[in-house]
Amino acid sequence: MTIPGNLQELIVNILIRIAVAALVVLIGWWLARKCRKWAKLAAGRAKLTLSMVNIITFAVYYGVLVLTALVGLSVLGIPMTSMAAISGAVVVTTGIALKETLADLAAAIIFYTFQPFKVGDTIETSGVIGKVVEIQLFFTVIRPANNRVVTLPNSKIQTGGITNYSTSDVLRADVPVSIRYSDDLEKAKRLLEEILLADERVLKQPAPVVTVQELSPNGVTLMASAFLVFKDYWDFSARLREQIKLRFEAEGISIPPLQQDVRLIQAQG
Repeated sequence: MTIPGNLQELIVNILIRIAVAALVVLIGWWLARKCRKWAKLAAGRAKLTLSMVNIITFAVYYGVLVLTALVGLSVLGIPMTSMAAISGAVVVTTGIALKETLADLAAAIIFYTFQPFKVGDTIETSGVIGKVVEIQLFFTVIRPANNRVVTLPNSKIQTGGITNYSTSDVLRADVPVSIRYSDDLEKAKRLLEEILLADERVLKQPAPVVTVQELSPNGVTLMASAFLVFKDYWDFSARLREQIKLRFEAEGISIPPLQQDVRLIQAQG
């Protein structure tokens, strides 16, 4: 049985297209690996962090593979309009399914572009205070003072807000102290000023200050404020409270206990 000439030509044409498409895929796969290697070397020379290098190499590698797939499909004779429609549908479906993941990835790119914080900074976000260990594609790793590892989604950090303690070499510590209304206010302020000035960690300029912060039902709340260098900031408040308690007890000034109003509400029949 002989095959008609037009059918033979069609089969040969299809086989040629398949062979060319396969060649395109092989070349694209080889080129993607090479581009990933070149991108990694370039990022290394730029002294980027490991997570940023991963983002760049990931984007380069799969970007080349996607372009290769499009060219291969075009060689097979699939219209570009159809591929564009299919690609759009896939992108939309993937975007909906991976909405939060894509938000985390976008936040990571923003972190690296605008750098509200970087690896090694001490930040506060989502109720966590600690040093940034690594900024990954979808998560940021933070190590608090208790040496535990906390992993937070990048999008949660972006929407929750960030306090970066590492952007300044000098920080102000504010320590609230309550005294009774019957205690000598001026004496309490003088004692707090003496405690602050006697502490070697407290900077002389700007000078420490003591102010009346609040008149509450529990007593008068004073605020002891002092400027410190970054390394002395973290344990200052705890140690200062200990010094204040001991000094106030020796000077006859008491710290009032917390009082709560308890009201009985009688149900009306």
